[in-house]
Amino acid sequence: MQNQGNQTRRRSALRTGVAGAITLAIGLGASPAFAKELPAGFVINKENYESIKNDTFENKTIASMVPEKLEWMIKNYNLTIKLANSKKIEMDPKYVEWSKKNINTVKFNPADRTVSGWQAGMLFPPETIKMDDPHAGDKVIWNLRAATYGATMDLRDIAWAFLDAKKGYERVQAFQSRRYYMEGRLDGGPITVGKGDISQKTYFVATYPQDIRGLGLFSVRYNQADSKVPDDSYAYLKSVRRVRRLSGGAWMDPIGGTDQLYDDWDIWDAAPTKYVSNKLIEKRWVLAIAHSPEISVDVKQPYTEPAKRFPRIGIDIPPHFNPAPDIGWEPREVYVVEGIPPPEHPYSKKVVYMEVDFPRPYLGYAEDRKGEFWKMFIFQNRPDIGDDGYKAVMPVIGHIIDVKRGHATNWSSNMKSNPAGVKETDVSLNVLEEVATGK
Repeated sequence: MQNQGNQTRRRSALRTGVAGAITLAIGLGASPAFAKELPAGFVINKENYESIKNDTFENKTIASMVPEKLEWMIKNYNLTIKLANSKKIEMDPKYVEWSKKNINTVKFNPADRTVSGWQAGMLFPPETIKMDDPHAGDKVIWNLRAATYGATMDLRDIAWAFLDAKKGYERVQAFQSRRYYMEGRLDGGPITVGKGDISQKTYFVATYPQDIRGLGLFSVRYNQADSKVPDDSYAYLKSVRRVRRLSGGAWMDPIGGTDQLYDDWDIWDAAPTKYVSNKLIEKRWVLAIAHSPEISVDVKQPYTEPAKRFPRIGIDIPPHFNPAPDIGWEPREVYVVEGIPPPEHPYSKKVVYMEVDFPRPYLGYAEDRKGEFWKMFIFQNRPDIGDDGYKAVMPVIGHIIDVKRGHATNWSSNMKSNPAGVKETDVSLNVLEEVATGK
């Protein structure tokens, strides 16, 4: 009887141990067992994020494609992300051809962080960017600062919507702007225009409302080799009908009364040498807007109908400054670069998430001088074909969000690459005055 009892107890213990092991195995494997592939069209929001972050889309987990600050926006500022299948984007064949040529011709100078041997295309194609290269961050930013949009960037119908997280829409300011690249031009004419000492020229003039109409800015940026030379910047003051030269630090000043610095143009507008250092942190996948719908600004709608005039911004949905909920976000492979600005800059750090295959920023954020999260940048982009057939990828909407004060100024533009008939003389100080005065 005693032996029989011992055997019974052993069998009971065995059953208990097996059951416990099964329970433990199920518990440990709960997440993989119940993780699922989400369909295109699924909308991520603050209510479902925690429950779906281990699910996948295009075989990548949602959590792995949502950077920390983007997750913060979902949970704190009601950002929604509608999943969309990724689509291949092809840059213009001329840009691709020149990029290949640069593999053996473009040189990086570690002593002053400048480059030499570049004429056009991507300075440092992806196959030349190495994660263990201490200068990789500079090289990625150099790619961004070359002529990636084509030969001329035409900011059609560009306007800033001023938006408050609690009060909603406040006002709008509209501008006219063009940027003319003096080097790296691939429009069938000379690759370099002028003496080769200037990189680009830009003018920027207010057209609405009446109280700011005519205020303008013209800037000249010097070329890659002279990238430490300050920009020449001039402001047109309509009150005195005069042009005034600005200081060399204008590149880090706010654009008018917006939340955006000139340095935030395209998330990152400064040459890499203007920053103390630029570090390539990682290469990863993120959810981003790479195929924003064709119309960013509906010019048929009056300024008094902001939700209709700016259909790609969720103006009627609190907090009023996120991308419209019907915009698709797709998986894109990006470089993550951390930049440390000079001490006089308002930011202590800026981080940008930029496409690996071509230099296109999708996301970014900046910290204040205390090292606290200050601004979030979400840019909508889309492929574009210029009037001459040139293929480019353009930023068309920028969400510049001051997360500390709950305010944003979002710009929208039906931007165009290589508009027909634009000459170097069409982007100049004289033209700034003509546009500003309406002559």
